[in-house]
Amino acid sequence: MERWNFREGAEVRSADDEKLGKVVAVEGDYLVVEKGFFFPTDYYIPSSAIASADDDTVYLSVRKDEALTRGWDQRMTTGAEDTAVTGTVGTAWNAANTTDVRTDDALRVPVYEEDLTATKRPVDRGAVRIEKELVTEDRTITVPVTEEQVRVTRVDAADATSPVSTADAFREGVIEVPVTGEEVDVQKTARLAGEVVVEKEAVQQEKQVGGTVRREEVHVDDATEPTTRDPRA
Repeated sequence: MERWNFREGAEVRSADDEKLGKVVAVEGDYLVVEKGFFFPTDYYIPSSAIASADDDTVYLSVRKDEALTRGWDQRMTTGAEDTAVTGTVGTAWNAANTTDVRTDDALRVPVYEEDLTATKRPVDRGAVRIEKELVTEDRTITVPVTEEQVRVTRVDAADATSPVSTADAFREGVIEVPVTGEEVDVQKTARLAGEVVVEKEAVQQEKQVGGTVRREEVHVDDATEPTTRDPRA
Protein backbone atom coordinates (compact mmCIF):
# COMPACT_ATOMS: atom_id res chain seq x y z
CA MET A 1 0.00 0.00 0.00
CA GLU A 2 1.27 3.47 -0.83
CA ARG A 3 0.09 6.79 0.64
CA TRP A 4 -0.25 10.05 -1.32
CA ASN A 5 -0.64 13.53 0.15
CA PHE A 6 -2.01 16.36 -1.93
CA ARG A 7 -4.14 19.42 -1.29
CA GLU A 8 -7.43 20.54 -2.79
CA GLY A 9 -6.77 22.31 -6.07
CA ALA A 10 -3.54 20.38 -6.71
CA GLU A 11 -2.48 20.49 -10.36
CA VAL A 12 -2.81 17.29 -12.41
CA ARG A 13 -0.15 16.72 -15.11
CA SER A 14 0.18 13.90 -17.62
CA ALA A 15 3.24 11.73 -18.26
CA ASP A 16 4.21 14.06 -21.14
CA ASP A 17 4.06 16.99 -18.67
CA GLU A 18 0.82 18.51 -19.95
CA LYS A 19 -1.41 20.31 -17.46
CA LEU A 20 -4.78 18.57 -17.41
CA GLY A 21 -6.69 20.33 -14.63
CA LYS A 22 -7.07 20.56 -10.86
CA VAL A 23 -8.20 18.09 -8.21
CA VAL A 24 -11.65 18.91 -6.87
CA ALA A 25 -12.60 15.70 -5.04
CA VAL A 26 -11.83 12.04 -4.34
CA GLU A 27 -14.63 9.57 -4.97
CA GLY A 28 -13.80 6.04 -3.87
CA ASP A 29 -10.84 4.82 -5.92
CA TYR A 30 -11.04 7.76 -8.36
CA LEU A 31 -9.64 11.27 -8.50
CA VAL A 32 -12.07 13.90 -9.81
CA VAL A 33 -10.34 16.44 -12.08
CA GLU A 34 -12.34 19.55 -12.96
CA LYS A 35 -12.92 20.41 -16.58
CA GLY A 36 -10.57 22.98 -18.03
CA PHE A 37 -8.78 23.93 -21.23
CA PHE A 38 -7.70 20.34 -22.00
CA PHE A 39 -10.62 18.46 -20.43
CA PRO A 40 -14.02 19.45 -21.89
CA THR A 41 -15.76 17.93 -18.85
CA ASP A 42 -14.90 16.57 -15.42
CA TYR A 43 -12.70 13.44 -15.55
CA TYR A 44 -12.53 10.56 -13.06
CA ILE A 45 -8.93 9.34 -12.96
CA PRO A 46 -8.40 5.91 -11.31
CA SER A 47 -5.76 5.60 -8.62
CA SER A 48 -3.86 3.07 -10.74
CA ALA A 49 -3.01 5.90 -13.20
CA ILE A 50 -1.14 7.96 -10.61
CA ALA A 51 2.66 7.78 -10.89
CA SER A 52 3.57 10.19 -8.08
CA ALA A 53 2.16 13.11 -6.13
CA ASP A 54 3.17 15.88 -3.77
CA ASP A 55 1.23 18.60 -1.98
CA ASP A 56 0.76 20.74 -5.12
CA THR A 57 0.97 18.34 -8.09
CA VAL A 58 -0.33 14.91 -9.09
CA TYR A 59 1.61 13.19 -11.89
CA LEU A 60 -0.10 10.56 -14.01
CA SER A 61 1.57 7.60 -15.69
CA VAL A 62 -0.36 8.11 -18.94
CA ARG A 63 -0.01 10.74 -21.63
CA LYS A 64 -2.61 13.42 -22.25
CA ASP A 65 -4.04 11.78 -25.37
CA GLU A 66 -4.38 8.47 -23.50
CA ALA A 67 -6.23 10.16 -20.63
CA LEU A 68 -8.69 11.69 -23.10
CA THR A 69 -9.51 8.40 -24.80
CA ARG A 70 -9.92 5.97 -21.89
CA GLY A 71 -13.52 6.84 -21.10
CA TRP A 72 -12.65 8.57 -17.84
CA ASP A 73 -15.15 11.33 -18.57
CA GLN A 74 -17.93 9.08 -17.23
CA ARG A 75 -18.65 8.95 -13.49
CA MET A 76 -17.50 5.65 -12.01
CA THR A 77 -19.51 3.58 -9.54
CA THR A 78 -17.69 2.48 -6.40
CA GLY A 79 -18.30 -1.12 -5.28
CA ALA A 80 -17.27 -3.01 -2.17
CA GLU A 81 -13.94 -3.83 -3.72
CA ASP A 82 -13.12 -0.13 -4.02
CA THR A 83 -13.72 0.84 -0.41
CA ALA A 84 -10.10 0.13 0.50
CA VAL A 85 -9.25 3.53 -0.97
CA THR A 86 -11.08 6.26 0.92
CA GLY A 87 -10.44 9.74 2.13
CA THR A 88 -10.85 13.38 1.14
CA VAL A 89 -8.63 15.79 -0.73
CA GLY A 90 -6.05 17.28 1.58
CA THR A 91 -5.68 14.11 3.71
CA ALA A 92 -3.60 10.96 3.20
CA TRP A 93 -4.95 8.87 0.32
CA ASN A 94 -4.08 5.16 0.05
CA ALA A 95 -3.64 3.35 -3.24
CA ALA A 96 -2.20 -0.12 -3.81
CA ASN A 97 0.67 -0.32 -6.29
CA THR A 98 -0.10 3.13 -7.72
CA THR A 99 3.15 3.15 -9.67
CA ASP A 100 2.06 0.06 -11.60
CA VAL A 101 -0.20 0.17 -14.62
CA ARG A 102 -1.31 -3.38 -15.41
CA THR A 103 -2.59 -4.47 -18.78
CA ASP A 104 -3.28 -8.24 -18.73
CA ASP A 105 0.10 -9.70 -17.64
CA ALA A 106 2.24 -6.62 -18.55
CA LEU A 107 3.66 -4.35 -15.88
CA ARG A 108 4.37 -0.79 -17.06
CA VAL A 109 6.92 1.22 -15.06
CA PRO A 110 7.14 4.89 -16.13
CA VAL A 111 10.71 6.17 -16.51
CA TYR A 112 11.29 9.93 -16.57
CA GLU A 113 14.14 12.14 -17.68
CA GLU A 114 14.69 15.88 -17.94
CA ASP A 115 15.38 17.94 -21.06
CA LEU A 116 17.02 21.34 -21.34
CA THR A 117 14.95 24.21 -22.68
CA ALA A 118 16.26 27.72 -23.25
CA THR A 119 14.47 31.04 -22.86
CA LYS A 120 15.80 34.46 -23.75
CA ARG A 121 15.40 37.70 -21.81
CA PRO A 122 16.73 41.19 -22.56
CA VAL A 123 19.62 42.42 -20.41
CA ASP A 124 21.35 45.78 -20.13
CA ARG A 125 24.77 45.71 -21.82
CA GLY A 126 25.65 49.31 -20.98
CA ALA A 127 25.53 52.35 -23.25
CA VAL A 128 27.54 54.18 -25.89
CA ARG A 129 27.99 57.87 -25.02
CA ILE A 130 28.45 60.43 -27.77
CA GLU A 131 29.70 63.72 -26.32
CA LYS A 132 30.36 66.99 -28.14
CA GLU A 133 33.22 69.09 -26.77
CA LEU A 134 33.85 72.77 -27.57
CA VAL A 135 37.44 73.27 -28.73
CA THR A 136 38.98 76.74 -29.39
CA GLU A 137 41.89 77.39 -31.70
CA ASP A 138 43.67 80.44 -33.11
CA ARG A 139 43.17 80.96 -36.82
CA THR A 140 44.67 83.67 -39.11
CA ILE A 141 43.25 84.89 -42.41
CA THR A 142 44.79 87.35 -44.88
CA VAL A 143 42.67 90.38 -45.84
CA PRO A 144 43.89 93.00 -48.41
CA VAL A 145 43.50 96.59 -47.13
CA THR A 146 44.18 99.95 -48.80
CA GLU A 147 46.12 102.70 -47.04
CA GLU A 148 46.75 106.24 -48.36
CA GLN A 149 50.28 107.63 -48.01
CA VAL A 150 51.50 111.24 -48.43
CA ARG A 151 54.53 111.89 -50.52
CA VAL A 152 56.00 115.46 -50.59
CA THR A 153 58.17 116.47 -53.57
CA ARG A 154 59.80 119.82 -53.99
CA VAL A 155 59.72 121.15 -57.60
CA ASP A 156 61.93 123.96 -58.89
CA ALA A 157 60.34 127.14 -60.15
CA ALA A 158 61.19 126.25 -63.69
CA ASP A 159 59.13 123.10 -63.43
CA ALA A 160 56.29 124.52 -61.28
CA THR A 161 52.81 124.41 -62.72
CA SER A 162 51.00 126.51 -60.09
CA PRO A 163 49.76 129.95 -61.25
CA VAL A 164 52.11 132.79 -60.29
CA SER A 165 50.54 134.95 -57.55
CA THR A 166 52.14 137.00 -54.84
CA ALA A 167 48.96 137.42 -52.79
CA ASP A 168 49.89 134.59 -50.45
CA ALA A 169 53.56 135.35 -50.43
CA PHE A 170 55.28 135.42 -47.08
CA ARG A 171 52.23 134.13 -45.13
CA GLU A 172 52.44 131.47 -42.56
CA GLY A 173 49.79 128.75 -42.49
CA VAL A 174 49.06 125.07 -42.21
CA ILE A 175 47.73 122.97 -44.98
CA GLU A 176 46.06 119.68 -43.93
CA VAL A 177 45.89 116.82 -46.35
CA PRO A 178 43.42 114.14 -45.21
CA VAL A 179 44.77 110.58 -45.37
CA THR A 180 42.45 107.53 -45.35
CA GLY A 181 43.01 103.85 -44.87
CA GLU A 182 41.08 100.60 -44.10
CA GLU A 183 40.68 98.85 -40.76
CA VAL A 184 39.75 95.15 -40.57
CA ASP A 185 36.86 93.99 -38.33
CA VAL A 186 36.49 90.23 -37.66
CA GLN A 187 33.10 88.54 -37.42
CA LYS A 188 32.36 84.86 -36.75
CA THR A 189 29.61 82.83 -38.40
CA ALA A 190 28.57 79.20 -37.75
CA ARG A 191 28.45 76.71 -40.59
CA LEU A 192 27.71 72.96 -40.84
CA ALA A 193 31.00 71.05 -40.90
CA GLY A 194 29.45 67.55 -41.18
CA GLU A 195 27.51 65.11 -39.02
CA VAL A 196 27.93 61.91 -37.02
CA VAL A 197 25.42 59.10 -37.72
CA VAL A 198 24.69 56.76 -34.78
CA GLU A 199 22.96 53.47 -35.62
CA LYS A 200 22.13 50.34 -33.63
CA GLU A 201 22.27 46.97 -35.36
CA ALA A 202 21.01 43.68 -33.92
CA VAL A 203 23.60 40.97 -34.51
CA GLN A 204 22.55 37.38 -33.89
CA GLN A 205 25.07 34.89 -32.62
CA GLU A 206 24.97 31.42 -31.12
CA LYS A 207 25.71 30.91 -27.46
CA GLN A 208 26.11 27.55 -25.78
CA VAL A 209 24.37 27.05 -22.45
CA GLY A 210 24.38 23.96 -20.29
CA GLY A 211 22.90 22.57 -17.14
CA THR A 212 22.57 19.40 -15.13
CA VAL A 213 19.59 17.22 -16.00
CA ARG A 214 18.27 14.14 -14.26
CA ARG A 215 17.03 10.85 -15.66
CA GLU A 216 15.77 7.64 -14.21
CA GLU A 217 17.44 4.36 -14.98
CA VAL A 218 15.81 0.99 -14.41
CA HIS A 219 17.90 -1.81 -12.90
CA VAL A 220 16.34 -5.28 -12.74
CA ASP A 221 17.55 -7.49 -9.89
CA ASP A 222 16.45 -11.03 -10.72
CA ALA A 223 16.20 -12.82 -7.37
CA THR A 224 14.18 -15.74 -8.66
CA GLU A 225 15.44 -19.27 -8.27
CA PRO A 226 16.53 -21.03 -11.48
CA THR A 227 14.06 -23.62 -12.70
CA THR A 228 15.03 -27.29 -12.91
CA ARG A 229 15.71 -28.28 -16.47
CA ASP A 230 13.62 -31.15 -17.81
CA PRO A 231 16.07 -34.02 -18.53
CA ARG A 232 13.87 -35.16 -21.38
CA ALA A 233 14.51 -31.87 -23.22
